[in-house]
Amino acid sequence: MPERPRKRKSTPPVATEGGAEAAPSAVAPPSTGDGVAAGPAGAADATAALTERVAELEVELAAAQRTIDVLIDKAERRDREVTTQAELFEAAARMEQLIDQRTREVEEQRAALAAANGELRALTANLDQIVRQRTRALAESEAQLRLKNAELERQGKLKAEFISIVAHELRTPLTSIVGYLDMLGEGRFGELTEAMGRPVRSLQRNAHRLKRLADEMLDASRLEAGRVVLRRVHVNLGEVVSEVITELGPLAQAKHQSVSASMRASRAIVADPDKVHQIVVNLVSNAIRYTPEHGTISVVVDEAPADVYPGDWARLRVRDNGVGIPDNLRLRIFEPFSDVEPAKHHTSSGPDSAGLGLYIARGLIELHGGLITVESEVDVYTEFTVLLPLARDLDRDAAAHKPAAARERRS
Repeated sequence: MPERPRKRKSTPPVATEGGAEAAPSAVAPPSTGDGVAAGPAGAADATAALTERVAELEVELAAAQRTIDVLIDKAERRDREVTTQAELFEAAARMEQLIDQRTREVEEQRAALAAANGELRALTANLDQIVRQRTRALAESEAQLRLKNAELERQGKLKAEFISIVAHELRTPLTSIVGYLDMLGEGRFGELTEAMGRPVRSLQRNAHRLKRLADEMLDASRLEAGRVVLRRVHVNLGEVVSEVITELGPLAQAKHQSVSASMRASRAIVADPDKVHQIVVNLVSNAIRYTPEHGTISVVVDEAPADVYPGDWARLRVRDNGVGIPDNLRLRIFEPFSDVEPAKHHTSSGPDSAGLGLYIARGLIELHGGLITVESEVDVYTEFTVLLPLARDLDRDAAAHKPAAARERRS
């Protein structure tokens, strides 16, 4: 009996990417009109049809696989979306906790800041009170200081007036006493016996000393009051120094001291000759007084080197190998009534003073626009350096033309 053809199983529907079901293609197996296989040709056709069917099935399988992949991808995305929402909720919870924590910290900091501001206000109020107290105390101290300064100024003026009055009152009788003693010592009133000569010479020496002290006190009072007037002319500093050394030579000879002078080429200065003479006398007599017996004193006049002292200066240096000046007295020696040695060491045989010589010298030097300095080493040497401005070329030309102009006016 001919074999009954098998019933083909229906292929299940396959879901597509859009979600619809795809119906399988129905391909009927090749058959003959009477249901019997048609020999080798029919077998080949069957095989081709079967192969075509297999290819169709593979296509359908690939489509089904793509549909499955799409469904799986959608499922995974759906799972990821659920996971992301959970993470967002968790992050929001953590953020809320962090905000609460930071809020508490801000409140704590705000409270601490308020407390610090309260302390600062208290300290500021206390500081203001202290400042007001100190300001009042300072104002009171300033008022007291002004009163004391005014009193000191008043006393200084009284002292200067007293010194001026005393100097004037002493100077008049001392001038007479000195004059008569000099005349007595010269034998104007008759020859003195040897017994009388010694006390007369002592009187002369002390009278000259008192007159010198009175003159110094008067000069100091004039300097303090600003009443010193300079009569400036062209002055040869070397000539003034020579005159002073000749004048003070007997004082140095009495102590067996050697006084040397070096007058190097120097231009003239424009100064008051009497005041310059007084400056040199004070410096040289100071050297004689503080130099021991058989000591040496040197006086040098030259022009100050421009590389050391900028400008045009005449330089006077007075150097001795006397007692020297301690460091703590370098500045005090130019103050009035100051002295390196105590008064008990003074003798009437030397050029004593009231401690005004250097004070007067510095005042007169500064009035001329000059400068005085001192270098010293105790028991070795002392050197005073004086700088006085040299006359300018215009000053010398004007001085040279003055006589010619005067002659023209007289003619």
